[in-house]
Amino acid sequence: MADSFSQGRSGRKYRSKKQRPCDLCRSRKTQCKILDGDAVCELCKRLDRSCTFVLHPLRKERPLPVHGDATEAHAQPVVQSQNELELEDVQEDPALAQIPRPEHGDSDTAADAALSTSSWPNAVSHDLDSPSNLLAMEWSSMDFSFGVYNQAQSSQTDQTVDSRMKGVHYPQAEQPSARNPVYHPNSSLPLNNTSPSYANNSAERSNEEPELGAPANEPNVDCFFRVHMDGQKSYQTVDWPIEFSLDSRKGYSNQVIGLSGESDPFLLRYHQYNMHDTYPMFRLDFRNIMGDEKLQPRAENARPGRAALPVGYIPVQFVMTDEIICEDDLKNAEATYSGCKTEPDDLELLKKLVPGDLGARLLKLYARSVHPRFPVLSITDIKQDLEGHCCSKLPIGIKAAVFALATPFMFLDDELSVSKGYLQLSTTELWAIAERSYLRCIRISHLSSLQLCLMLLQMPPRNYVVADPPSTWALSCSALSIAESLGLNLDPSNWRLPANEIRLRRRLWWLTYIQHAWHAVLLGRPSHLNDDNWDVSRLMNDDFDVNEHLDEETQNSIDLQIPILLAQCNLSIIAAQILKELYTLKAVRESPSLQEILARAQSLRACIETWRQTLPVLSAKVSDLDDDDLEQCAALRLSHLTLEILIYRALLRHLSYRAISQDEGTRKPISTIFENSFICSKLGTEIVNSLKPRHFANFWPQYTRYQLCYISSLISLSFAQSPTTGIAHQSKVILGKWRDILRSQAQAWPLARLATMRLDAVFWKGLSAVIHGTGPESPAMTLLKEQDMQLSRNRISQ
Repeated sequence: MADSFSQGRSGRKYRSKKQRPCDLCRSRKTQCKILDGDAVCELCKRLDRSCTFVLHPLRKERPLPVHGDATEAHAQPVVQSQNELELEDVQEDPALAQIPRPEHGDSDTAADAALSTSSWPNAVSHDLDSPSNLLAMEWSSMDFSFGVYNQAQSSQTDQTVDSRMKGVHYPQAEQPSARNPVYHPNSSLPLNNTSPSYANNSAERSNEEPELGAPANEPNVDCFFRVHMDGQKSYQTVDWPIEFSLDSRKGYSNQVIGLSGESDPFLLRYHQYNMHDTYPMFRLDFRNIMGDEKLQPRAENARPGRAALPVGYIPVQFVMTDEIICEDDLKNAEATYSGCKTEPDDLELLKKLVPGDLGARLLKLYARSVHPRFPVLSITDIKQDLEGHCCSKLPIGIKAAVFALATPFMFLDDELSVSKGYLQLSTTELWAIAERSYLRCIRISHLSSLQLCLMLLQMPPRNYVVADPPSTWALSCSALSIAESLGLNLDPSNWRLPANEIRLRRRLWWLTYIQHAWHAVLLGRPSHLNDDNWDVSRLMNDDFDVNEHLDEETQNSIDLQIPILLAQCNLSIIAAQILKELYTLKAVRESPSLQEILARAQSLRACIETWRQTLPVLSAKVSDLDDDDLEQCAALRLSHLTLEILIYRALLRHLSYRAISQDEGTRKPISTIFENSFICSKLGTEIVNSLKPRHFANFWPQYTRYQLCYISSLISLSFAQSPTTGIAHQSKVILGKWRDILRSQAQAWPLARLATMRLDAVFWKGLSAVIHGTGPESPAMTLLKEQDMQLSRNRISQ
């Protein structure tokens, strides 16, 4: 009777041989209490560990044979079994060291002490007043003086990170069994609609996909996780079915989502993936490969009973694109390279497309609207070599690219503005000539090859709501490789060359640097720029051509843009540094604490603040900028804002709802990070909302359309990880306002259409599906539930 009562209460008899304890309880020599209906014992639940039954019972030690004296017997080496070695690793976990060990075999007393809630507050130090921890840093530099709010910074703090909590994982030998079957391709898939690898919410996992006692014909995902985390074993022991293949999905291409890209992998891990680890949308899906907290090692600031922080581990997702949306590009590529046209053929086609009088007007428009913001050519080239269709040193592709880039500004010419209504100039054929010419140019080595490559990077997309294909990043890398082949990574200031050529070489290097640095950041790709391999001094005013034959309007435009271009070069250096310090694989894996990320962010923000003081338009409030100021600096202000967002995204990696308590979220420095994230987001909405049609008519870098997406990603990440419902409500409100701004501006500004489409897809799928992985108790999910209930009550009352 007593046994029956004990079993009904604890779910397992103490020291039962039929129901042996889990691996962790056996290693601690504590009672393994598994209550009825639970799949995890109390100790594993308290420590947020996987409750496994993989290791076999330890062998009993046999007395060593003594063939002489006792000394010889002690000299015999004691061979430990694999299980004993693994259990020793388990016992070295500093997190478990806080639990009282059993003494004199009193397992019941030890287990109760370990599971007692009263023992945890004293187990970990939360004293944040220690000068060696977070708020010993100078937080005044973290206050983003955007001119929107004045944030009072404090050097006081309430909590610190306990440096004693080291992250460990437990290598375990996998044994196929009823509890832990090895996944086989013939095994059936899970019947529910939950991703087999998405395990953020342990409560949902317990209800929907039991980890223990799973049928042998269902995939046990924990088996895959343990094998994957075991550095001594290959994950290939788990073979996923063809439905999980990336490359075998018919009609879909795939690209990996980089850490710094416009789609944040640390936000994507919260999405609600289906049983094939896919988050489906319209002709674009996100495929989750490794986005689970279960695969994350415990960080040094993790605490017992709390989820592991998302550091040291990198979520991996791919974007799966329906190839139907790429059909136009494919047809265009076939048309571009069909027919085997030669350079004389392209020259005749260019003369037919752009007659002499039209070409002269387009050249003036290029010199006035494009060249001041993108001085890839010299004034001499424009005035002498491009005015006539005679043979020149420049390839035919540069002429075609010049005409194509000038075509959007035909409305600025009175005659062309009228004739455009009756005769449309085909930029598609002009860019086709430029692309064919580029393939011929790269077989030889001239500066013109790089000039044409950089101009091709400014080619507008055929569909503004579709992201760039992999060829864009390949072209950016090609530009860098051509520049290095031409020796542009060396400073030519003291070379025995004509002054005009020295100026052009220096400009071309920095234009290449700008394009590659920003494409690496915005496309989420590893930069190929190595600081050890280039040595070119910063651009100066003397590096820009001055021509007395230019009209006054064009010369004024060039003079106004020179300071902006110098600032853009300096900002690109900071962008490359942010990518290196915060978004490389090495940087993410070697930043196990919020304190370390803050130290890096502090240094980077100091560089940004110094940069902002170089020009008044960079440090001024948005409300103080008139239309002329915005016309000059709007693109640069968006680039600066993108870097600020990247810093906050790196900080927010450590601040998931499951990693911090609500009380911590309302104290500094965590509250400061969320407040400044909101200020940064609000500033972005103000800048874009201030833009008018006259600003859209300027020459913009094509990567601007990605920068607008960063504002959406920061607001969404802040909303998902909000520590309080108040912050969640604030983020949700500004997300709605930002959506309205994008929708309005996208009507007149094609570069805003990608960000608009991305954000519309979020609301179309529902915010709850985007932040599903934060858990049902997170402030963001709680807010959505409350608003849904209120909406239902309002409908009923009506």
